[in-house]
Amino acid sequence: MDRLRELGWIDGKNIQVHERYAGGVLDRLPTLARELVALKVDVIVAVAVAASTAASEATARIPIVMVHAGNPVGAGLVESLARPGRNVTGTTSMIPDLGGKQIELLHQVAPAARRIAFLSNPSNAGTLPLLQSAADAAQLLGIELVVVEVVARQDFDPAFVRIEQSQAEAMLVVVEPLVNANREAVIAFAARRRLPAVYTTGEEFVRDGGLISYSANLFLHYPRAADYVDKILKGASPAGLPVEQPVGFKLLVNLKTARALDLQLPPTLVALADEVIE
Repeated sequence: MDRLRELGWIDGKNIQVHERYAGGVLDRLPTLARELVALKVDVIVAVAVAASTAASEATARIPIVMVHAGNPVGAGLVESLARPGRNVTGTTSMIPDLGGKQIELLHQVAPAARRIAFLSNPSNAGTLPLLQSAADAAQLLGIELVVVEVVARQDFDPAFVRIEQSQAEAMLVVVEPLVNANREAVIAFAARRRLPAVYTTGEEFVRDGGLISYSANLFLHYPRAADYVDKILKGASPAGLPVEQPVGFKLLVNLKTARALDLQLPPTLVALADEVIE
């Protein structure tokens, strides 16, 4: 909203903002999207790929601005990043080799780990590119990647059992709305099993006791979304506005969690962190 005000758009004055939140319950997204369409809004801003997909399925006419949507091409939201071609544009959080970088980060933190659990929601369009990248990096390092999937809230406890049975020694957690909604359970499991874990997005995980997160700096996407809204409200077509890829990355480290796990993090890694939680 701050960026919208800078651009001259004031809620209640020359624009009206209607907000809808699913609270991590993805099944609610289609209904919420239809509600916004029924209001005949001029543009829909949708955070992450699931909300963007729900909005796209609800309307082919109203412009949609994605905010850090993973793999929008794979999700069928746009024809290409350079030429969206439809009523959808915005920003993507997807970097093709990011999963590999996160595996390398786990290897720095736990070099003796030979088996890493990959906890993810396969229905999220951004999961497959991350998995491919992570699997390639794991193979080069001689690490076995154990893929454990969740698609609903009730899947987490069985997933945790599967990770325990696999004897995984570390964990890469692909954060998206479902996983984020079950953040406390994931963090508690990692602590209970003493598993070093890297989270693909979500500073909240590290602030709430997770070990490390490394991702595109998602907060940079919100002012850019406002710029898209500004252009569209001034007459630009989303079909001709290229999708922007991440330009900044953020590394968070929780030293308190590292101490609880008896981990000695590499000093170079701590020095590179954008934020260190003591």
